[in-house]
Amino acid sequence: MAWLSRVLVWLCASAGLLLAGFAVLATALFLPSVIANGFLPPLLQRQMLGEVYTQIAMTALLPELGVTSLVWLSLAFAFPKLDRSWRTLLAGLPAVAALGFPPIGRYLFTIWEPTSPRDYVLTLLLVSFAASAALLVPRALSQALRPGCFTIPPNRGMVNPP
Repeated sequence: MAWLSRVLVWLCASAGLLLAGFAVLATALFLPSVIANGFLPPLLQRQMLGEVYTQIAMTALLPELGVTSLVWLSLAFAFPKLDRSWRTLLAGLPAVAALGFPPIGRYLFTIWEPTSPRDYVLTLLLVSFAASAALLVPRALSQALRPGCFTIPPNRGMVNPP
């Protein structure tokens, strides 16, 4: 039960961090136009912009976070050494996130259409970096989420064979 609690805390903290970071980025992108124009755009334009940001979060960022965490937990279960050091976490989570982006970009992130290979690579790097950073920061800040916390000890809950 403690394992499941740690997973839920990790996912909730990571999702909150990812969405908060995206909100800060969206605001940083929006503010220069407000400052340059001296006024806020009309309500309809702000609502449309909010809808675009919501779609990005729901169709790219959160699915990327979910897929990356699910694959990482599966890998940690199958290969416990992967989750036991910062070295493997810092290399492995971004790699898993980068590998998870192509199906998400193709099938879920439908409001986005890359116009060049450069656009695709930059979006892949941005989304996978955001998801992996959001998954790493809570682990760095919480002793309960330290490396190795998601490995399951062998024979846990099983009766030793005769």
